[in-house]
Amino acid sequence: MRILNLKSSLVLLLIPYCATSQIINTGELFVASNTPVSFVNAFDNKSKAVLINDGELFLYSHINNDGLISFSPGNSRGITRLRGVSGYQNISGNIPIELYNLEFNNSSNANDAAFHVSNYLSISGMADFKEGIIDDDSFGGLVIFENGSGCVNVSDKSFVDGEVMKNGNNDFTFPVGDQLKYRSAGISALKMDTDAFSGKYFLKDAGILYPFKNKTSNILVVNDKEYWAVKKLGSTSDLILTLSWDESVTPASITESPSEIHIVRWDSAKNSWIDEGGVVNKGDRTVSSPVNLSGNEIFTTAKVKKTDSFVVYNAVSPNKDGLNDYLRIEGLDGTQNEVEIYDSRGIKVFRTTAYGTNENVFNGFANVKNVFLKNEGLPDGTYFYILSVTKDNVTTKQVGYLYLSQ
Repeated sequence: MRILNLKSSLVLLLIPYCATSQIINTGELFVASNTPVSFVNAFDNKSKAVLINDGELFLYSHINNDGLISFSPGNSRGITRLRGVSGYQNISGNIPIELYNLEFNNSSNANDAAFHVSNYLSISGMADFKEGIIDDDSFGGLVIFENGSGCVNVSDKSFVDGEVMKNGNNDFTFPVGDQLKYRSAGISALKMDTDAFSGKYFLKDAGILYPFKNKTSNILVVNDKEYWAVKKLGSTSDLILTLSWDESVTPASITESPSEIHIVRWDSAKNSWIDEGGVVNKGDRTVSSPVNLSGNEIFTTAKVKKTDSFVVYNAVSPNKDGLNDYLRIEGLDGTQNEVEIYDSRGIKVFRTTAYGTNENVFNGFANVKNVFLKNEGLPDGTYFYILSVTKDNVTTKQVGYLYLSQ
């Protein structure tokens, strides 16, 4: 057993391979910028021990942290590379591990999880999912992406099997999957940098827990192969949710008519699946819609009935030239309706009922409380609209893009 007890401010460690040894740190280790360091054997960071990585740290075996593993404030060049060569790697300990830039690259467990996460793994910067599945579900851990962080190269070969938490207000695609299948869910950029959400994917029939017989009548077929759980964690923001479909997983009864794919949500209060609408991107195989979350929500995709012929003229330029001065919607004809408009981050900026009556229209101004530009002209850009029409006690939603140019 090799014991390191170092207290210098700059330490370069080159640890020789020893099949039976373990590296134990009880002191302070600092990996300087542009400095490569390799730990071939399991690394155990004891209580009160410190490891600061601002360089390039290679870890070829397990890592346990009961002290401090982190990086210097303002560091943007350090990276930790997890490269198991002889089996899975445990990521364990009682104190969260904080890393700036992280590479998952372990091909030794191609048909099982390569990384067993029982600790909290906090990632700033970018996570590169080169190879190896990260399992935090079976081992009680959690993968956390901090404000401004992201991920690349996520695939069926490398994703998080379990829950992923996202802190901060940048847009984010959860790198989640299940049973060797990556199935993303994305959220828009949010309002506050203190916002937090989590996402998890299940490759299983949601109807076991959330019966498909309980659904609004406009929903024809609910996806019975997969679902996502998205959780709001002490946040004040709503968001734009994006789900994907994959012909190898998603039922053909849904994918055969992409234009009719919507996001549906299990409403626990109503004990029913409800339609959340959706804008379909056939090229990306995704569907997106603004959603309001109250806690842990269950979502999946579904095929819905086509709505009535409501024609939305989605270009709005309120310059009083008589052309597109407001959002025109044809076909409402006195129906019970509601119109909501959200910006690209999922912040609601406009809401009204009985749209189109008594000059009750959207003309580029916000009317929602707690919106910074309430009763002022909104900035140019792309917005989402949700047209909800209720007929015979059934509400259908039509979601689309709105282009505003003041």
